[in-house]
Amino acid sequence: MSEESTGSSTVVTRTTATQERSDSPMMSYTAVTTHRTMAEAFVQKLLETGRGIIRDRDLSVEDLVAICRVANDNREESVTMLEGRHLRSRVGDQLSRADRYGEPFTLMVLSLQLVPDRAAYDSVVDTLYERMRKSDLVFLFKTRIVLLLPHTNSSQAEQLTERLNGLLAAAFDVPPQIPMSFLTYPAPAIERSSAVLDWVEDKLRD
Repeated sequence: MSEESTGSSTVVTRTTATQERSDSPMMSYTAVTTHRTMAEAFVQKLLETGRGIIRDRDLSVEDLVAICRVANDNREESVTMLEGRHLRSRVGDQLSRADRYGEPFTLMVLSLQLVPDRAAYDSVVDTLYERMRKSDLVFLFKTRIVLLLPHTNSSQAEQLTERLNGLLAAAFDVPPQIPMSFLTYPAPAIERSSAVLDWVEDKLRD
């Protein structure tokens, strides 16, 4: 990055360094957590970086484990909640991971058309927020809630549906009718990944 003065203003020019060609796949979160070779390469990279920062100590794998445990314990547990307009791009990201690594995920749609009022709507959202994993994504629409559940197969999605029905029934004196439907990918019946986007968009139009 360089700076050039032009009168009273400064123009900042960004230059991109030539990157070394690598035959290794991208070190994505999915690759690091599901591919042994990638995980080992990532650990070695962390060790090299750590030793460059902390020069008076030869870091070990055990040191990295201890650091990760402390970082995880101090991390605030939360679920990412997004506006509906972000749904297509996030589903696209999951489809790419599923096609590349065979990693399953599930989309679940909750229909809130029969929820009586705003307070009931907020109670449904709060129930989901408290029970979802940190890796899950919740997308809010006017009469729909869409859950994007990474690392979730169809059997796990069925169990989650039963659990959510029980939780929502317990949260109301008169539980509202909240139909739930889900789709898991990859699946033998789904020949094209684009069919997943078609499915969720149809559910939002119903």
